[in-house]
Amino acid sequence: MPLGVENTDGKIDGRDQIEYAAEYMASYQNQQDAGHRFYHRLRSTNPWPDSIQPDLRPAITEYVSRGLDVAGRLHDAMCLALNVDPRELARFFAKSDDEEPNFWSIKLVSYPPISNETHASSMAESLQGVGAHTDSNFLTLICQDQNSSGLQVQHVGGASIDVPQTPPNVFICNIGELSELWTGGYFLATPHQVLRYSSNAHSRTSIPIFYNLKLDSAIEPFNTNDLLWERQGQNQMRRNQNKLIHCVGENSIKSLARSHPKVFARHHGDLRILEDDWIVM
Repeated sequence: MPLGVENTDGKIDGRDQIEYAAEYMASYQNQQDAGHRFYHRLRSTNPWPDSIQPDLRPAITEYVSRGLDVAGRLHDAMCLALNVDPRELARFFAKSDDEEPNFWSIKLVSYPPISNETHASSMAESLQGVGAHTDSNFLTLICQDQNSSGLQVQHVGGASIDVPQTPPNVFICNIGELSELWTGGYFLATPHQVLRYSSNAHSRTSIPIFYNLKLDSAIEPFNTNDLLWERQGQNQMRRNQNKLIHCVGENSIKSLARSHPKVFARHHGDLRILEDDWIVM
């Protein structure tokens, strides 16, 4: 997606990106729209540029495989921290290659320097790279540019603070909305944003992996009565009263419709998103 196509909360995001996602066999692709499950349209394959960049597909495939392994270890650690049987969470995820895959995705993102903008914009200290939001998936692992800053997370008090620049062998982990749903708000989805600083001389690169459950999974909170303390999430940032939907697929296609309206209209012109975030034909 080129600069200007994506938005957050109605404001244009200043970034270019390429996105790839889990690939599905033809047998799954033929189930589209069954029972008005419009998110089944997300079951597809990727348009890999093999003819001009033959090394990209194997590199992305290997990188995602290793990243998902790290995410799986983290979700086991979450179960351990919460004193929850890992099988309670594992039932929402694919266990073998014979099952429907988990709906992961990966983005290759570039935030161009402000100097590329018009003169008026280039005088600003910062511009929106991507607006404040929470991720709709379970966990997000981010490998970010070690030479340029810009990523911010919301602190407990509500202010946004800078995430330190990290070396390429370090993942930054954001908790997603489905983790918040599963834990009944014990783990809160991480509100975050990216700013394009005038101090960044070059484009900032970021590679997030979005770890997710199977599309048809409907996640429900586990029994939190045994937790040693409670976490209150009433003050959690919610973009335009962003609704958290328990079905993975419905949450995923909602995110597509809200953040990429032009892409959504181009490929799913027969669908529309309502004010309450439900997708209808």
